[in-house]
Amino acid sequence: MSSWRDRFTREALTRSFAALRMRDYRRWSIAQLLSAAGGAASQIAIAWLVVELGGDGLALGAVTACMMVPTLALGPFIGVLVDRYSRRSVLLVTAVAQMVVAAVLAALAFGGALEIWMLMALSLAHGLAFAADNPARQLLVLDLVGRERVTSAVSMNEVIINGARVLGPAVAGVLLVFADAAWCFVVNALVFVPSIIVLLTLRPRSRPTSAPVVEESAAPDPPTTGAWRFVARAPAVRQTLLLAVCAAAGYNIAVVIPLIVANVFRADGGTYGLLAVAFGLGALPGAFFSATGPTTPRGGEVRMLAALMGLAVLLSAAAPTLPLLFLGLAVVGAIVMWFIARANALVMLSTPTPIRGRVMGIWAMALPGSTVVTGVLVGALAQLTDPRLAYAVVGAVTVVVAALSWRALGRHDTGGDEVSGRAA
Repeated sequence: MSSWRDRFTREALTRSFAALRMRDYRRWSIAQLLSAAGGAASQIAIAWLVVELGGDGLALGAVTACMMVPTLALGPFIGVLVDRYSRRSVLLVTAVAQMVVAAVLAALAFGGALEIWMLMALSLAHGLAFAADNPARQLLVLDLVGRERVTSAVSMNEVIINGARVLGPAVAGVLLVFADAAWCFVVNALVFVPSIIVLLTLRPRSRPTSAPVVEESAAPDPPTTGAWRFVARAPAVRQTLLLAVCAAAGYNIAVVIPLIVANVFRADGGTYGLLAVAFGLGALPGAFFSATGPTTPRGGEVRMLAALMGLAVLLSAAAPTLPLLFLGLAVVGAIVMWFIARANALVMLSTPTPIRGRVMGIWAMALPGSTVVTGVLVGALAQLTDPRLAYAVVGAVTVVVAALSWRALGRHDTGGDEVSGRAA
């Protein structure tokens, strides 16, 4: 890992914001902040409506699962579209689809006709669009800024996502107090307009190839086979994807931290909200430190961050007082975000162009798609044993996987991962 002093040089600071010097990327970033904030506001409104309609925790979990199941189940299959068609075209379709879903939710909410099954169905429709939107959005960034600025762009994207997680719920809170949940959906529909306008005027620096991946066998394989085969033969990428699943579990604090707040510290929902803010604020410097690192992500940095991530989760789980839990979660947020940004860039830049969309679809399955499974497992463990223990298990598993990945990620830096430069 590069020294701390190197991260505060003029060169490092210039490199960290390099992507923002690209006009198209700046416009796209602003549009993404607005659409992500609108999406966050919409999710708050949906959760509130589930409760208002008499739903319980199972209903809330089911609605959330409907959002993420398409990403978990269809990641690499959706990635085929991203590889074979223009990222901009895919994103235009997904933006329009998400706008339509938001408009339908608004109309049903204003008409008083919403039922829980409708929220589930529309969340599933939104999830299908999101499954294609996620890898296409990440690769459009590469098309806009080029390889030399992709680390900066990925890190800036993480800042945008965390900014939206603060802005969106704040907007939703105001609307729920002074207006109606339906207006959250109106806002969500409207904020896709800037994204569509920007997409229509973008001029990406590069275009994805539409040629299929050439396989060695005479008979063509299913379109996703090349991506899975590449991951299986590229140890650094494979291990990074496993670590991404661990990061998703550590990042998903909504599963276990509310239980720690209520059952261990006997505090209220306001305390949990402040802890979530501490986590989000910690994530911002994490994204910044990622951006100040080397242009090409190194496996050694990824494995070290993964180990530190696991240790930070373990320390947070063991925090004896609320102030230490606040500090611990801020540190977890910083390290998790730093890891995600570097690991994301490592997988993206290690993957051959013809299958990059499919591999990023697998990345989306790992993070955030895997939260559908890990959330249930961690929640069940917290229910059966103790919420502290459940969160500690997440940290311990992360440390173990980082240790098992140590050699593979080290070989990536020395050029020993021979598969990473070509298609399987």
